[in-house]
Amino acid sequence: MNFIQLFNKYKDDLTKSEIKLANFIATHPERVIYDTTKSLSAATNTSDATIIRLCKKLGFSGFSNLKIFLAQESITQGQANQRIDHKKFYVDSANLLINSIKKTENLLVSENLLAAVKLLAQASEVYLFGIGHSGESALDFAKTWLRIGLIAHAEIDPHIQVQISSMLNKEDVVVGLSLSGHTKDTYDSLKLAKKNGAKIITISNDLGAPISKLGDVQLQTAVSEFSNIGSVAGQVSQLYLCEVLARGYEIHTNVDSRELKERVLADILKKEI
Repeated sequence: MNFIQLFNKYKDDLTKSEIKLANFIATHPERVIYDTTKSLSAATNTSDATIIRLCKKLGFSGFSNLKIFLAQESITQGQANQRIDHKKFYVDSANLLINSIKKTENLLVSENLLAAVKLLAQASEVYLFGIGHSGESALDFAKTWLRIGLIAHAEIDPHIQVQISSMLNKEDVVVGLSLSGHTKDTYDSLKLAKKNGAKIITISNDLGAPISKLGDVQLQTAVSEFSNIGSVAGQVSQLYLCEVLARGYEIHTNVDSRELKERVLADILKKEI
């Protein structure tokens, strides 16, 4: 039984405010997965008590239990929506990654990109914070940017992130990566960095998420389903922005990346035997 079926089953037992809340959840399940009772009550103009009452009436022990149910439903629906031609599975994979890039491209705001590039160009130190898959993307960002002369330090250990954040100042920039925008460790590190004066660039799927709200500049990726948050498609959307920012940095700073690459290549070739 999905949420809408559950809602219809108990609809006659719900108050007007509970019905209003349930309708919002049914139409915005991907958002509610990451909501707190406070943010959901603000979005629906209801109260925390109304949220708890609705959860109980629908058979959930609490709001957290409801969010787990919605997340599981999202994953199940995502799998059901995949039309796999077993003879051309490679085409489905290509289309998934291409769509991830195109959707992210459609969300780009040129003014925000330019603002992010300017912050990177003016920074004394640049750090990249991410956890899990976003941490892997942060490491790739650092490697890619190194090739154009932009030295960024990728840190994926939340404890080290906090130590770094405590020593940052207004001359520094931190790029925070989180597809969901709700990763607590990343949020805590960015919040401390911002408190100490560092500029923040956020890259997430949700501009209304807590991590995005910390950003001096907000960039948005496009992952249409909760089930894709930790996927290759999600990482590809982040890496597309890595390439876009690198290209923007090259143009803005007039860096001769070709000369840099040739110099690096010469040194790398010396490592061969």
